Amino acid sequence: MHENTETRREARHISCPVIAPSTPRFIVVPAGVAFFHVTERATGRVKGFRQRHEDACQLARHLEC
Repeated sequence: MHENTETRREARHISCPVIAPSTPRFIVVPAGVAFFHVTERATGRVKGFRQRHEDACQLARHLEC
């Protein structure tokens, strides 16, 4: 068996089983010094905010599911 086979098998067990669309529904927008809004792309509404960019990206990924 090829060494990457197990990795491919485990990829099916991800927490968000739906295949992500080509364009994300939520985007992270800078909103000041060390402050980021998580915004819905279609409506422009702010769905959340975080002080760290990494945390804002994590929230955006969570909202995608």
